[in-house]
Amino acid sequence: MTPEIEWWHRRCNQVTERREQQRVGQFGLHPVASHPPGDAALPGEVWAWQAHARTELGAEATSPVRVGFAGDRPHAGHLGLARAAGELAGHAGTVLAFDASGDGDRRMVEAFRAAVDHFTDRAPHVHVVDEAPELRSFQRRAARALPLERLRRIYGFDAKTPLTVPLDVADMLGFFLFNPAGSDAPGVALVDALQAPHSAALRHCARAIGATPPVLLYRRLFPHLRRAGQRGSVREPSSVIFVDDSEETVRSKFATAITGGGASVAEHRAFGGDPVRCSAFATVELLCSPQRARTVLAQCRAGHVTCAQCKDHNADAVVAGLKSITDRLPTARAGVSSGVGPAVQRAVPTLYRPPPRTCGDLEAEIATRTQVTAEQVVAANGSTEVMDWLFRLQARPGAQVVATEPAFELYRDLAQRHGFEYVPVSWDPATFAPDLDAVEQAIDERTRLVVIELPHSVSGAAVSLDAVIERLLPTLPAGARLLLDLAYADFTVPPPRIDTGLLETHPEIVAFGTLSKAHCLLGARVGYGLTAAPLATRLREQRLPYGLDALATAAAHAALADEQQVQRTLQANRTARARLCRVLDEHGIAYIPGQANFLLINLADRYRPVVDRLRARNARYRDGHRWDLSGWIQVHLIDIPTVAPVIDAIESAGPGRP
Repeated sequence: MTPEIEWWHRRCNQVTERREQQRVGQFGLHPVASHPPGDAALPGEVWAWQAHARTELGAEATSPVRVGFAGDRPHAGHLGLARAAGELAGHAGTVLAFDASGDGDRRMVEAFRAAVDHFTDRAPHVHVVDEAPELRSFQRRAARALPLERLRRIYGFDAKTPLTVPLDVADMLGFFLFNPAGSDAPGVALVDALQAPHSAALRHCARAIGATPPVLLYRRLFPHLRRAGQRGSVREPSSVIFVDDSEETVRSKFATAITGGGASVAEHRAFGGDPVRCSAFATVELLCSPQRARTVLAQCRAGHVTCAQCKDHNADAVVAGLKSITDRLPTARAGVSSGVGPAVQRAVPTLYRPPPRTCGDLEAEIATRTQVTAEQVVAANGSTEVMDWLFRLQARPGAQVVATEPAFELYRDLAQRHGFEYVPVSWDPATFAPDLDAVEQAIDERTRLVVIELPHSVSGAAVSLDAVIERLLPTLPAGARLLLDLAYADFTVPPPRIDTGLLETHPEIVAFGTLSKAHCLLGARVGYGLTAAPLATRLREQRLPYGLDALATAAAHAALADEQQVQRTLQANRTARARLCRVLDEHGIAYIPGQANFLLINLADRYRPVVDRLRARNARYRDGHRWDLSGWIQVHLIDIPTVAPVIDAIESAGPGRP
């Protein structure tokens, strides 16, 4: 750290010390400026320390470094925490990361690891401590050592205090005192001033159970981007830069961050700015190189540039600094929402009771997401069940079903089941999309159902919803229905829009959606149909009472509530598509540029070596022979780890035979 940046940290710490003077006196905190802690080199943002043991804090006593975090969206404050932890632990030390985020995808943990790697030349070992039984057992043991009367004296608890508050105390005692297997040194714990009251409980609990408490190091929290003297908060997204913010959002937040400029340009030029109260400089100091931060600091204090000029000059560097951290993150993974598992677990104890008799609550939630009314939604065990009901209602002697071929095999199966004549129409050989001209020509007075997939379930190619409506609806005979299968529609850009007005204007339309694809709930079998209210009522009449089981219903509600995970899945799919397509282009391999979560690839003379390698790796793919497409395979994209074996097989196979 350069002397200039040390000066800035020291000034910021002095401001924090004055603001926290009451806690300093009440809980016995030692400000670093007036009571340096032995020979330990502390990160610049540590402004106070507190030791409960007799030993002084020395350089050899800073490992392990205890850090803790909750929530599920990492931000600049967590990046600063990672930097401080990395500095303290050094390359030979250990960081104990207590993860209370409940985030099944480990976004907080992975962001923390990426930041530690970014800020240190040789990253320390990061040991993640999550909600393991051993930790819970220790927390209960620690809680038993503190009578409620003592907690009342420490925290001021009264009859109105929620039960969750003392439970939080038990969590903090676990953070301070629990040592995983293989770790017995207390080390240090990075905390903030709001956690100072826990130090009193820590002292009593450690004495009662014979444990040695860590030294507490109090950090400044990352400042609020919009209000001076406050901390950034996840509850106020504009107050902090998140790791997953887009480049445009990062630039906007940085551009609107408060500064320490003078009251006027003239005053600023004459006397310089105050970087201590500047959230924009705090962002530069965290995310940019030390050399840039030193230069910006000098320019600010000298008044050489205005605050607006400073932001303009450094916006690119701030964006690049954040990207250098996010580039270290594991590739985004598609998958089930982290809320699904706990939701299903909560439903398990209720399995002695029947599930809801109807699907009204779920249909209302689906209606909200799809922008229709609940009366227009019919939920069931997969969209295929609603399709079965529709085929049953439409069945007549001599009736026909018109569908593109190849397609989802179930359409032919349902037609046979309900006595329809199945009329296959070949797709457009140039685009592998439904051939609307050919479909239109196949429709006659016997047609009761016309099936169109948007996008196509084999090729992923799509035609526009407007074209389908314009071309096919006028040709439908009375009583016929247009079945739109939107199983993969979430992956299209933009997705076809089915709304209340469209369904009421065109009651012939029955659109089908599912939670199996973008929501990754294939095993739960939850799908739905969207249509005009009168037909929706008739379809619901086909459903038996208690039609969806309690576990699938719980999973569906949790998945629908987590739109962020859906977007992560869609982004992971797009990233995987781009990576695989680039490899295919480099090797001159043809494919259909579809819009689903899979890719139809023409391996041609590379087919045998690539398929042999995929089979050797037990990689999943669908062989084109099932659709009379010799030399083709269909590969699900999902995310980068899913397509990695395909890329490896293609690159290993080399060029095809002439």
